[in-house]
Order: sequence, then C-alpha cells, then structure tokens
Amino acid sequence: MDFNNMTVGEFFEDNDGKELLMELAPHLLKYPLKLFYKKKCGDVFPLITEKGLVSQDTADKIKAAIEEK
Repeated sequence: MDFNNMTVGEFFEDNDGKELLMELAPHLLKYPLKLFYKKKCGDVFPLITEKGLVSQDTADKIKAAIEEK
C-alpha cells in the first residue's frame, strides 16, 4: 500500500507503525495519535514535520521503512 494513501490507523495496526516510531521517534507516542486514525499519512506527516515534531530525515526514514514492506 502507498504510504501517502494509508490511514494512520493502518500504519499502526497493519504495518507495525508503533514499533517503528518507538525506534525512530519515541517522543511522538506521548501524543493521542488515535485521534488521527482516520486521517491519511500523506496529510499528517507533512504537518508533523512542519511543526517540528519530527525532522524531515526521520520522516523520510519512516516512510521508506513502510514502503519497503
């Protein structure tokens, strides 16, 4: 599945997103991410990098890891 079209819920539930975030961006897990489960990753990740919660390099690593699966 394309990362940009995947929902945040699919990212966490179907693609081991929680483990990936624990490795690359553990500080994100303190936020109530379930509020974003119906949003597309392609919409959420630019906001996260724009606000400075995750660097662009880390976001690219997460996206690459998901697309490899």
